[in-house]
Amino acid sequence: MKMQSYSKLRSLFGWLRLSARMDVCAAFFCIVTAGQISAQTLTVASRDTLRYSVEDAVLTALERNPTVTIQRITHEITDTFRREERAAFDPYLSIGASRNENKSQRFLGTRREPVLMETQRIQYNASASEALPTGTTVSVDATMGGYTSNIYTNQYTGSVGVTVTQSLLQGFGLGANLAGLRQADLDMDISHFEMKGVAEGVIADVVRAYWELYLTAEEIDIQEKSVKLAEQQLNESEERVAVGKLPELELAAVHAEVATRREALIQARVSYEQARLQFLFLLNPESLGSWETAVVTTEHPSIPSDTLEAVDGHVKLGMMYRPDLIQARLQLEKGEIDVVQTRNGLLPQLDVFITLGRTSYADTFDKAKPDIISDFYDATAGFTFNIPFVDRTERARYARAQHTVGQRGEALHNLERMVQRDVRSSYIEVSGSRQLIEASRISRELQEKKHAAEQEKFRVGKSTNFLVLQVQRDYTLSQLTEARSLVSYISALTNLYLMEGTLLERNHIDPGIK
Repeated sequence: MKMQSYSKLRSLFGWLRLSARMDVCAAFFCIVTAGQISAQTLTVASRDTLRYSVEDAVLTALERNPTVTIQRITHEITDTFRREERAAFDPYLSIGASRNENKSQRFLGTRREPVLMETQRIQYNASASEALPTGTTVSVDATMGGYTSNIYTNQYTGSVGVTVTQSLLQGFGLGANLAGLRQADLDMDISHFEMKGVAEGVIADVVRAYWELYLTAEEIDIQEKSVKLAEQQLNESEERVAVGKLPELELAAVHAEVATRREALIQARVSYEQARLQFLFLLNPESLGSWETAVVTTEHPSIPSDTLEAVDGHVKLGMMYRPDLIQARLQLEKGEIDVVQTRNGLLPQLDVFITLGRTSYADTFDKAKPDIISDFYDATAGFTFNIPFVDRTERARYARAQHTVGQRGEALHNLERMVQRDVRSSYIEVSGSRQLIEASRISRELQEKKHAAEQEKFRVGKSTNFLVLQVQRDYTLSQLTEARSLVSYISALTNLYLMEGTLLERNHIDPGIK
């Protein structure tokens, strides 16, 4: 932002130095163009007008800026992944029912003729199961069923049982089983700080755009005064030519200077319109009727009365609050969890299980309800063991996780150095901008006195148009420098707070991060 400002300033000074090469036609073109842009500016001013303080602009941007809105949606999407990981430990219910009818022939005993056999089977079952973070799976089953036949005695059964399966190697413990959920929680934290970083970036852009809009309006005012000074000098020179105190050739340089300053005024108005569009783009205000809406800044930059803390204090804040640095630390933590998870995958699978059940028998369906105190039971216990001959996949995942952690650790260390550099560099810029405020004020006051003295010398015939115009340029430049020094300080201070990650807090905005 500062480089762009300096570039615009150099361009403006470049136009001022073209006075010696301006001719009457170019001057006429500039006068006509200035009138057109001035008419356009009046047209814009007559339409809808939005008035903003810095605080109003910041709050509007946080609510309406598309970049913030998109990041807010991204945060909500990230939350769906966390809920999905949590679902792995939700209980699961299954209910089923079946009915079967069968008509067949059977040979019974020594009878040579087959016997017609008709049977009916019905069964209702329900089961509930849940996986626990310890690597345990618990399942409860209940079943009621019946069997009727034209040959055999009808029989109905009801059973209830519980099965517990425990992983002893692969899949054992909270570390491996909660890895996905913990990483999803870290992703949510990362998304929080990513949103904080986006919000701070938008705030910084809005603050810069606000003061850039103010500054371009000030530049228009300064350039208008500069044009009036040149026109006044032209009038005085024409009067001197008329009475024979000045050769007519002197008027060419003054005419050229007037044209040059009008051209600078046109450029200032163009810069203002560009700044206005950028400001509207960042805020995206709900009341924006069109891109031609006028914007009025209600605040003016003031000379700060506070003093900066020591640079080490700002560096410490940057190490604590910088969003991208916190994100890097959380990414490293995610990688460490991935190492735990992939290390668990190297283990063979050994699961033990036990099933206990009770069964009740009856000749009618309503008497065959499951009974946990029935005399009839069944019990099963066992284990399963699986181990691959060559486990290249899991070994590769574990090695990749280790390398990733190492890489993220190096990236974190480098980012910490970058944060320290950014904060210290911004601190130097703030300190320099602060000193420039007083220096530019003194320079402007001296140039103002110098201009008044040179003007008086010209009136008594002891100076020339060249010297007067040169002093006027210097005076205009000092005014521009003073106006820009205040804005540059605010922009530098905003950038310092952005680099240390405290821009939201310093604007009294709760980032909503615990």
